[in-house]
Amino acid sequence: MKCRNFLAAVGLLALGQTAIGSTGSESFQRSSERGKTMFLYDRAAWVTSDDMINRLPADRHREVGGWVVTPTTNGLHVDYFGKDDAANRVVYAADVTDKGLSNTMIYPSSGEPVLSDIALKMMLALHAAWREMASHSDWKPCANARFNTIVLPPEADGSVPVYFLTPQTETALFPFGGHFEVDVASDGTISNTRAFTHGCIALQAPSQDSGSKPAALVITHLLDPIPTEIHVFEQLYTGVPVFVMTGPKTVWKVQDGTIVDISAMMKR
Repeated sequence: MKCRNFLAAVGLLALGQTAIGSTGSESFQRSSERGKTMFLYDRAAWVTSDDMINRLPADRHREVGGWVVTPTTNGLHVDYFGKDDAANRVVYAADVTDKGLSNTMIYPSSGEPVLSDIALKMMLALHAAWREMASHSDWKPCANARFNTIVLPPEADGSVPVYFLTPQTETALFPFGGHFEVDVASDGTISNTRAFTHGCIALQAPSQDSGSKPAALVITHLLDPIPTEIHVFEQLYTGVPVFVMTGPKTVWKVQDGTIVDISAMMKR
Protein backbone atom coordinates (compact mmCIF):
# COMPACT_ATOMS: atom_id res chain seq x y z
CA MET A 1 0.00 0.00 0.00
CA LYS A 2 1.41 3.35 -1.02
CA CYS A 3 1.66 6.18 1.48
CA ARG A 4 -1.28 8.15 0.07
CA ASN A 5 -3.55 5.11 0.38
CA PHE A 6 -2.47 4.64 3.99
CA LEU A 7 -3.22 8.24 4.87
CA ALA A 8 -6.69 7.90 3.38
CA ALA A 9 -7.17 4.76 5.45
CA VAL A 10 -6.39 6.70 8.62
CA GLY A 11 -9.44 8.85 8.06
CA LEU A 12 -11.69 5.90 7.21
CA LEU A 13 -10.63 3.38 9.84
CA ALA A 14 -10.44 5.91 12.66
CA LEU A 15 -14.20 6.34 12.29
CA GLY A 16 -14.75 2.73 13.29
CA GLN A 17 -16.75 1.84 10.16
CA THR A 18 -16.50 -1.90 10.53
CA ALA A 19 -18.59 -4.80 9.34
CA ILE A 20 -17.85 -7.55 11.82
CA GLY A 21 -19.41 -10.49 10.03
CA SER A 22 -22.61 -12.42 10.47
CA THR A 23 -22.32 -13.16 14.19
CA GLY A 24 -21.43 -9.70 15.54
CA SER A 25 -19.78 -11.35 18.55
CA GLU A 26 -17.17 -9.73 20.77
CA SER A 27 -14.55 -12.12 19.36
CA PHE A 28 -15.13 -10.82 15.85
CA GLN A 29 -15.11 -7.27 17.15
CA ARG A 30 -11.80 -7.78 18.88
CA SER A 31 -10.06 -9.43 15.94
CA SER A 32 -11.37 -6.88 13.45
CA GLU A 33 -10.80 -3.71 15.45
CA ARG A 34 -7.46 -4.76 16.87
CA GLY A 35 -6.13 -5.88 13.49
CA LYS A 36 -7.06 -2.56 11.92
CA THR A 37 -5.57 -0.62 14.81
CA MET A 38 -2.35 -2.60 14.54
CA PHE A 39 -2.20 -1.82 10.83
CA LEU A 40 -2.65 1.90 11.41
CA TYR A 41 -0.12 2.03 14.24
CA ASP A 42 2.44 0.06 12.24
CA ARG A 43 2.05 2.24 9.17
CA ALA A 44 2.24 5.43 11.26
CA ALA A 45 5.55 4.21 12.63
CA TRP A 46 6.75 3.33 9.12
CA VAL A 47 5.82 6.74 7.68
CA THR A 48 7.39 8.68 10.54
CA SER A 49 10.52 6.54 10.66
CA ASP A 50 11.40 7.58 7.13
CA ASP A 51 10.98 11.24 8.05
CA MET A 52 12.90 10.81 11.31
CA ILE A 53 15.83 9.09 9.61
CA ASN A 54 16.00 11.78 6.94
CA ARG A 55 15.81 14.70 9.37
CA LEU A 56 17.61 13.51 12.48
CA PRO A 57 21.37 14.01 12.18
CA ALA A 58 23.10 10.70 11.51
CA ASP A 59 25.22 10.96 14.63
CA ARG A 60 22.03 11.04 16.73
CA HIS A 61 20.39 7.93 15.26
CA ARG A 62 21.96 5.82 17.97
CA GLU A 63 20.06 7.84 20.58
CA VAL A 64 16.73 6.33 19.51
CA GLY A 65 15.62 3.39 21.64
CA GLY A 66 12.17 2.77 20.14
CA TRP A 67 8.81 4.32 19.47
CA VAL A 68 5.23 4.36 20.65
CA VAL A 69 2.08 5.50 18.86
CA THR A 70 -0.79 7.14 20.72
CA PRO A 71 -4.22 8.24 19.49
CA THR A 72 -5.21 11.88 18.97
CA THR A 73 -8.56 13.44 18.18
CA ASN A 74 -7.97 13.28 14.44
CA GLY A 75 -5.22 10.73 13.92
CA LEU A 76 -2.12 9.37 15.60
CA HIS A 77 0.91 10.76 17.40
CA VAL A 78 4.31 9.03 17.24
CA ASP A 79 7.09 9.51 19.78
CA TYR A 80 10.60 8.16 19.24
CA PHE A 81 12.18 7.89 22.67
CA GLY A 82 15.73 7.57 23.91
CA LYS A 83 17.75 4.81 25.53
CA ASP A 84 18.74 3.85 29.06
CA ASP A 85 18.37 6.84 31.41
CA ALA A 86 16.88 8.86 28.53
CA ALA A 87 14.22 6.27 27.68
CA ASN A 88 11.52 8.57 29.04
CA ARG A 89 12.62 11.41 26.76
CA VAL A 90 11.35 12.26 23.27
CA VAL A 91 13.97 12.50 20.53
CA TYR A 92 11.56 12.97 17.59
CA ALA A 93 7.79 13.33 17.40
CA ALA A 94 5.17 13.76 14.69
CA ASP A 95 1.43 13.61 14.11
CA VAL A 96 -0.12 11.44 11.39
CA THR A 97 -3.53 12.26 9.94
CA ASP A 98 -5.35 11.71 6.67
CA LYS A 99 -3.61 14.86 5.43
CA GLY A 100 -0.09 13.52 6.07
CA LEU A 101 2.59 14.35 8.61
CA SER A 102 2.37 17.44 10.77
CA ASN A 103 3.95 18.91 13.88
CA THR A 104 7.19 17.07 13.17
CA MET A 105 9.78 17.93 15.75
CA ILE A 106 13.41 16.99 16.40
CA TYR A 107 14.32 17.90 19.95
CA PRO A 108 17.86 18.96 20.88
CA SER A 109 19.71 16.60 23.18
CA SER A 110 19.70 19.24 25.90
CA GLY A 111 15.95 19.91 25.63
CA GLU A 112 14.15 16.63 25.11
CA PRO A 113 10.69 16.64 26.73
CA VAL A 114 9.41 13.70 28.75
CA LEU A 115 6.90 11.27 27.30
CA SER A 116 3.24 11.84 28.08
CA ASP A 117 1.75 9.63 30.79
CA ILE A 118 0.17 7.21 28.32
CA ALA A 119 3.28 7.07 26.11
CA LEU A 120 5.46 6.47 29.17
CA LYS A 121 3.26 3.57 30.28
CA MET A 122 3.46 2.08 26.78
CA MET A 123 7.25 2.50 26.67
CA LEU A 124 7.66 0.75 30.02
CA ALA A 125 5.37 -2.06 28.82
CA LEU A 126 7.49 -2.48 25.71
CA HIS A 127 10.63 -2.86 27.82
CA ALA A 128 8.88 -5.40 30.06
CA ALA A 129 7.65 -7.31 27.02
CA TRP A 130 11.16 -7.45 25.54
CA ARG A 131 12.41 -8.97 28.78
CA GLU A 132 9.64 -11.56 28.62
CA MET A 133 10.45 -12.36 25.00
CA ALA A 134 14.05 -13.07 26.02
CA SER A 135 12.77 -15.92 28.20
CA HIS A 136 11.21 -17.71 25.21
CA SER A 137 14.20 -19.13 23.39
CA ASP A 138 12.01 -20.61 20.65
CA TRP A 139 10.25 -17.33 19.83
CA LYS A 140 12.17 -16.05 16.86
CA PRO A 141 11.21 -13.93 13.85
CA CYS A 142 10.69 -15.83 10.63
CA ALA A 143 13.09 -13.55 8.77
CA ASN A 144 16.69 -12.50 9.07
CA ALA A 145 15.66 -9.26 10.76
CA ARG A 146 14.74 -7.91 14.18
CA PHE A 147 11.13 -8.15 15.33
CA ASN A 148 8.87 -5.27 14.44
CA THR A 149 6.95 -4.07 17.51
CA ILE A 150 3.48 -2.62 17.94
CA VAL A 151 2.42 -1.30 21.33
CA LEU A 152 -1.28 -0.56 21.76
CA PRO A 153 -2.74 1.87 24.30
CA PRO A 154 -3.77 0.52 27.72
CA GLU A 155 -6.95 -1.53 27.86
CA ALA A 156 -9.79 -0.81 30.30
CA ASP A 157 -8.02 -2.89 32.96
CA GLY A 158 -4.78 -0.99 32.46
CA SER A 159 -2.96 -3.80 30.64
CA VAL A 160 -0.91 -2.94 27.56
CA PRO A 161 -0.85 -5.31 24.55
CA VAL A 162 2.56 -5.58 22.89
CA TYR A 163 3.06 -7.41 19.60
CA PHE A 164 6.31 -8.77 18.19
CA LEU A 165 5.91 -9.31 14.47
CA THR A 166 8.10 -10.84 11.82
CA PRO A 167 8.85 -7.96 9.45
CA GLN A 168 8.10 -8.14 5.76
CA THR A 169 11.53 -8.30 4.11
CA GLU A 170 10.40 -9.15 0.57
CA THR A 171 7.94 -7.05 -1.40
CA ALA A 172 5.51 -9.79 -2.40
CA LEU A 173 6.00 -12.18 0.52
CA PHE A 174 3.78 -11.69 3.56
CA PRO A 175 4.69 -13.38 6.87
CA PHE A 176 1.66 -14.94 8.59
CA GLY A 177 3.88 -16.78 11.08
CA GLY A 178 6.49 -15.66 13.58
CA HIS A 179 4.11 -13.29 15.39
CA PHE A 180 3.72 -13.09 19.17
CA GLU A 181 1.75 -11.15 21.78
CA VAL A 182 2.81 -10.17 25.29
CA ASP A 183 0.29 -8.41 27.51
CA VAL A 184 1.74 -6.32 30.34
CA ALA A 185 -0.52 -5.73 33.36
CA SER A 186 -0.93 -2.33 34.98
CA ASP A 187 1.58 -3.30 37.69
CA GLY A 188 4.24 -4.18 35.09
CA THR A 189 3.90 -7.95 35.38
CA ILE A 190 3.19 -10.19 32.40
CA SER A 191 -0.49 -11.16 32.30
CA ASN A 192 -0.62 -13.12 29.03
CA THR A 193 1.57 -14.39 26.22
CA ARG A 194 0.83 -16.24 23.03
CA ALA A 195 2.23 -17.34 19.70
CA PHE A 196 -0.12 -17.07 16.75
CA THR A 197 1.34 -20.06 14.88
CA HIS A 198 3.50 -23.07 15.66
CA GLY A 199 5.93 -22.29 12.87
CA CYS A 200 6.85 -19.98 10.03
CA ILE A 201 4.24 -19.31 7.37
CA ALA A 202 4.62 -16.88 4.48
CA LEU A 203 2.19 -16.31 1.63
CA GLN A 204 3.17 -15.10 -1.80
CA ALA A 205 1.09 -12.19 -3.04
CA PRO A 206 -0.56 -12.78 -6.42
CA SER A 207 0.95 -11.08 -9.43
CA GLN A 208 -1.07 -8.18 -10.75
CA ASP A 209 -0.16 -7.89 -14.39
CA SER A 210 -1.77 -5.11 -16.34
CA GLY A 211 -5.45 -5.88 -16.84
CA SER A 212 -5.49 -8.90 -14.54
CA LYS A 213 -7.78 -9.27 -11.53
CA PRO A 214 -5.97 -9.85 -8.23
CA ALA A 215 -6.50 -13.27 -6.71
CA ALA A 216 -6.97 -14.20 -3.05
CA LEU A 217 -4.76 -15.91 -0.50
CA VAL A 218 -5.69 -19.04 1.45
CA ILE A 219 -4.32 -20.13 4.83
CA THR A 220 -5.17 -22.80 7.40
CA HIS A 221 -5.32 -21.78 11.07
CA LEU A 222 -6.13 -24.33 13.78
CA LEU A 223 -5.15 -22.49 16.97
CA ASP A 224 -8.32 -20.37 17.15
CA PRO A 225 -11.96 -20.92 16.14
CA ILE A 226 -12.02 -17.67 14.15
CA PRO A 227 -9.41 -15.54 12.36
CA THR A 228 -7.23 -13.44 14.64
CA GLU A 229 -6.06 -9.85 14.51
CA ILE A 230 -2.96 -11.11 12.69
CA HIS A 231 -5.07 -12.25 9.75
CA VAL A 232 -6.79 -8.86 9.61
CA PHE A 233 -3.47 -7.02 9.94
CA GLU A 234 -1.75 -9.01 7.20
CA GLN A 235 -4.79 -8.89 4.90
CA LEU A 236 -4.78 -5.10 5.01
CA TYR A 237 -1.17 -5.20 3.86
CA THR A 238 -1.76 -7.70 1.06
CA GLY A 239 -4.67 -5.75 -0.39
CA VAL A 240 -6.43 -8.96 -1.51
CA PRO A 241 -8.96 -11.18 0.29
CA VAL A 242 -7.57 -13.80 2.64
CA PHE A 243 -9.54 -17.01 3.17
CA VAL A 244 -8.85 -18.60 6.55
CA MET A 245 -9.72 -22.24 7.16
CA THR A 246 -10.15 -22.93 10.90
CA GLY A 247 -11.49 -26.46 10.39
CA PRO A 248 -12.35 -28.96 7.66
CA LYS A 249 -15.75 -27.33 7.12
CA THR A 250 -15.16 -23.80 8.37
CA VAL A 251 -13.95 -21.05 6.04
CA TRP A 252 -13.77 -17.33 6.73
CA LYS A 253 -13.23 -14.44 4.37
CA VAL A 254 -11.09 -11.58 5.69
CA GLN A 255 -11.19 -8.41 3.64
CA ASP A 256 -10.90 -4.67 4.39
CA GLY A 257 -10.91 -5.37 8.10
CA THR A 258 -14.06 -7.49 8.02
CA ILE A 259 -14.43 -11.17 8.93
CA VAL A 260 -17.27 -13.15 7.35
CA ASP A 261 -18.16 -16.82 7.76
CA ILE A 262 -18.57 -18.17 4.23
CA SER A 263 -18.67 -21.87 5.18
CA ALA A 264 -22.24 -22.33 3.94
CA MET A 265 -21.42 -20.64 0.66
CA MET A 266 -18.41 -22.91 0.14
CA LYS A 267 -20.59 -26.02 0.57
CA ARG A 268 -22.85 -25.08 -2.34
